[in-house]
Amino acid sequence: MVQKRKYAAFLIGSALIVQIITACSASPANTASTGTPAAGTSGNKAEAAPTGEKVTLRVMDWADSEKPYREKFMKDFEAKYPNIKIEYTLMSVDQFQNTITTAIKSGDAPDLFPIPGNMSLSMAVKGEWYLPLDDYLDDAFKSRFIDGVFVEGSTVLNGKLYSIPALSSVPSTLVYYNKQLFRDAGLNPDNPPKTYSEFREAAKKITEAGKGKAYGIIEGGKQIGRWKLAAMDWSALGGSGLNQQSPISLVTHDANYDSKAVVDVMNLFKGMKDDGSFHPKTMSISAPEARALFGEGQAGFILQGEWSIGVWKRDNPNLDFGVMMPPVPDDGQKGFLPKSTIGPWIGISKTSKHPKEAALYLKEYFSKEYQSVLVKAGDRFSILKDVNETASEIPQFKQYYDIVQKSSRLIPNPQIRNPELTSVYGNYKDVQPGVGDILQGVVAGAIKDPTAPLKQYSDLVNKALDTAIAKAKSEGAKVDKNDFTFSNWSSDKDYLEQDYKSIK
Repeated sequence: MVQKRKYAAFLIGSALIVQIITACSASPANTASTGTPAAGTSGNKAEAAPTGEKVTLRVMDWADSEKPYREKFMKDFEAKYPNIKIEYTLMSVDQFQNTITTAIKSGDAPDLFPIPGNMSLSMAVKGEWYLPLDDYLDDAFKSRFIDGVFVEGSTVLNGKLYSIPALSSVPSTLVYYNKQLFRDAGLNPDNPPKTYSEFREAAKKITEAGKGKAYGIIEGGKQIGRWKLAAMDWSALGGSGLNQQSPISLVTHDANYDSKAVVDVMNLFKGMKDDGSFHPKTMSISAPEARALFGEGQAGFILQGEWSIGVWKRDNPNLDFGVMMPPVPDDGQKGFLPKSTIGPWIGISKTSKHPKEAALYLKEYFSKEYQSVLVKAGDRFSILKDVNETASEIPQFKQYYDIVQKSSRLIPNPQIRNPELTSVYGNYKDVQPGVGDILQGVVAGAIKDPTAPLKQYSDLVNKALDTAIAKAKSEGAKVDKNDFTFSNWSSDKDYLEQDYKSIK
């Protein structure tokens, strides 16, 4: 399920893109099949299935890798609540972002849907997309989740809960590599490349050894969000300070998308393009399609999130693959992968005629039983207490988690520091073409030198932020550009609750 994980209208998406891409495998076994209420539902306002005429509950999202488990979940849910029929629509991320806006404008929004990656929660709430969930989900339900899930400025606005995250926030730009293709190219699968030069050279060797049947790297080139994440996360390892929670750098305190760290990432991808290392279908396929071709052994590398592991284990059981940290610049690592605070995902539509039934769906979906299925399958790291520790079994899944712990650090979230920044986010006008578009253009061969478009983009982002701040001030919000500056931030440490307190 391309859940995870997540870009906001701020170019700051947050875990959303991270949360926007998910995956699954293994046999589902959830409470819906037991005939007993899911753990924690006792005492909730929506604990019993409503009686009377049959209700159709419409659910829409982009959880492609979770599909077989979701299908079983929905079948069991309908058996447990026979008066509720679920009408589920699965789309790609890009399809969803276009479709949901149209559906809402036409008054035909589904009952349950996630926030698209190009929008902040504040914008969605301002546009009256979602109902507050507090009337339908009580403390017994909320107590299932780990700390940091329900945070003002992230999933909560003005004290009201509007959205539940899909999964624990971890970077989705680690690299998977095909060990057999490594061997075929004379590379050591126990020692994957660590630097840009080594990575480019390995991709070239795999392409040459593949002789038209396998290539060095494949990506879902149609999805701008994946290019954005690659540019920002990998440049952060080079010291850019860029991240999904702010439009400006934690290092330079402005939009430094034309910095050396970003340009170096662009040039790495350009070099692999010039070498012919990209799979020829890269620019015409989505991330799930790229993942499938990697599973068939057609590429040596792919950038993806943890959800891919379960898909390959299910669909490509003979695939011999490893997980590696993204390569770092040849002159050394200067930062860490930015790990965002847990961001919003699914919510109940403001126009839903069946909010109680929608709440029942959320209670069952976020039961320990069903979430354990997804973790065991290698789909995601859950946001429920104790599930990751008890359900994780796949070696690559554990390896992914270990790499994340070593290579990423929790970064500050401006909206947690000052919740009134939601007004700034709501007034921010997205700048196009963005950093993802530029990297896409580089790999497509349409952009020969990314320096000029990156400089233009940086200038426009700075102006757009200044304009959004001025607008928010005119509306009475107490905000300032300094709200995006964290003097006590260090790239090598997690930014914790006490750090927010000490900076005020």
